[in-house]
Amino acid sequence: MTDHKMQNLPILLAAFEQVRLLERTFGDDIPWSAIIQGFEFNGRKVLMANRARGIFKPKEMQDGLLSIKTTEPRAGRTNIYDDQEMSEGFFRYSLQRGDSRSGGNKCLWEAKQQRQPFIYFHAVAPGRYKAIWPCYISNIHESERYCEVVVGEPLDISRDQSRGVVYPDLSAPARSYAIRETRVRLHQATFRVNVLTAYNNKCSLSGLPIRELLEAAHITPDSETHSSTEVSNGIAMSRLHHKAYDANLIGISPDMEITVSDILLSQQDGAILTALQELNGKQLVPPGNKHHLPDRDRLAQRYEQFIKTN
Repeated sequence: MTDHKMQNLPILLAAFEQVRLLERTFGDDIPWSAIIQGFEFNGRKVLMANRARGIFKPKEMQDGLLSIKTTEPRAGRTNIYDDQEMSEGFFRYSLQRGDSRSGGNKCLWEAKQQRQPFIYFHAVAPGRYKAIWPCYISNIHESERYCEVVVGEPLDISRDQSRGVVYPDLSAPARSYAIRETRVRLHQATFRVNVLTAYNNKCSLSGLPIRELLEAAHITPDSETHSSTEVSNGIAMSRLHHKAYDANLIGISPDMEITVSDILLSQQDGAILTALQELNGKQLVPPGNKHHLPDRDRLAQRYEQFIKTN
């Protein structure tokens, strides 16, 4: 980023800091209601995105852009743009309709020229977004009406602006690695949203209804080749129960009966441990849609591992 364009850096840093805070609260599926709250900058509220426009530059910025957005259409609606992930190491982001060098498209050209970082709010479900940042425009294909969005390394810039923004390595291996890592996070975020929605945002073991404390536990771990991102391979659990399930301290049979390990049953140490022990022999609270029920075969394989471990 050239020196004469540094005037946008403070507001970009403030936006990135706000995204960090949102990720601490919501993880990789930030609700639109939180994004639209914006952030404070020099005593004023600044927006981070706009519902109607995918390419966004707040009035407080001189040029370039602060964010772009890809939406997930709700049932019965279609997305008019062809935004997609690419194997070449970039996201393909469509130009806005109309003149390819005016309106929001002008912001894309400015961001490319200035090598300016920005946030990509990528939908993982209707109304919920994974924030990908910092991103950069590496190329614009004007005749084909799309630009290449690449993912950079996490920023470490001091507030005194003593350091510039480091433009990402655009070599093929570096770009492919960055986009591959981002794709994994996107798939995980989508899996979490779908599983929690299927279980009505409640822990299937304890009934805890606080979404921010819930996770989507894989029955067949995602590290295994025969894993799946289908809802039937997931169970909504609190973070505590998820940790216990992954550590084989809790098992779930093909009939969705909960078994607590002897290790936990033999301990005596407070209310939380007692609550875990009281799950022994109880039934998992299933999702309402039968198509989202945990896969019996996957449960059987995972339960066999639990039995062997204990």
